[in-house]
Amino acid sequence: MKIGIIHGFVGGGGGTEKTLDAIIEALIEKKYLINLYTFSKPLLSFQGISIHNVLPFHFPYFGLYQRYMESKLIKKANDNDVIIQASGGFVVPNNARQKIIIYCHHDFQNELKKSTTKYTGFWSWYYRPYYELSKKFFDKIKDENINLIANSKFVQKSLLDNFNKNSSVIYPPVNLDEFNKPENKENKIITVSRFSEEKNLGFALKVLSSIDVNYNLIGNTKTKANVLYYKHLLKKIHVNSKIKLLRNISRDEVIRNYKTAKVYFHASPETFGITIIESIAAGCIPIVPDISAHIETVPFSELRYIPNDFNDATNKIKRALKGEFDHLVEALQKTIPKYSKENFKKSFINYIEKLLS
Repeated sequence: MKIGIIHGFVGGGGGTEKTLDAIIEALIEKKYLINLYTFSKPLLSFQGISIHNVLPFHFPYFGLYQRYMESKLIKKANDNDVIIQASGGFVVPNNARQKIIIYCHHDFQNELKKSTTKYTGFWSWYYRPYYELSKKFFDKIKDENINLIANSKFVQKSLLDNFNKNSSVIYPPVNLDEFNKPENKENKIITVSRFSEEKNLGFALKVLSSIDVNYNLIGNTKTKANVLYYKHLLKKIHVNSKIKLLRNISRDEVIRNYKTAKVYFHASPETFGITIIESIAAGCIPIVPDISAHIETVPFSELRYIPNDFNDATNKIKRALKGEFDHLVEALQKTIPKYSKENFKKSFINYIEKLLS
């Protein structure tokens, strides 16, 4: 059985690539023949898979174009029995006999709301093919050979509401074992995120600037756009501030921050949010917007604030620092075993085997 995996750009980090890694691990353990199709040369350490890349070098630029090129990679994967679109991008079927699985990290709302690009001139030509591709994909999404996996019940409902298409929920993989050894908590707040504008980190800095507490905003800058946004945020921090922006730090350092922080703060809506689950596993109190999949992953309303409401967010954080929500830590941790990496791998293999039976 040959399985082709499409993931245009590998090397940006984040939940999408944690999911890709777990998918590959699960398939290797079951001894499937695996072909990975990428646009630029991937940064991978896996053995036992065949890698097919268009560019012979790693190219962390023009992310949207690389997502567009994912649709072309399916032609290279024509002889595989199953295609897995692991990055959640668009796939227009090339072979009517092939089964296609799309792991939906999002619900395609951005593309659905925009029929064309808002840009003009050069950037109009840059974005136009991507939006044309989205239209073709939406025309095909109900095809029987396209199978959708949603990364949350929130995404599952959105796919059904917008496309009248059923999907199965398999939560993204979280390595809960990394947080088994507890450490003493400090009066500190953290956010773990990609340095990207849609993460609403400007709001996070605004809120935390008003609270006299140590705050570490941790993220990666794998692309030029990430670097530019990181520099933009740096300008918002006052001299001698208790706020630190930590970029591209080691995983061990990230975990240490999780384990020592009392509160985890999140500023953007999410279709799932792996970092929020990690914070719960580390014994943090998560304070998140009362929107999207946060309602699912943080099931206590007192820990959710009105989105972008400065006063509500500030109030919830101060209450968390005072210990008013400490009694919820154990209850929160009881909700997260279903998000484990091992559970993801088992569920994904069961899905594949059922699809092929």
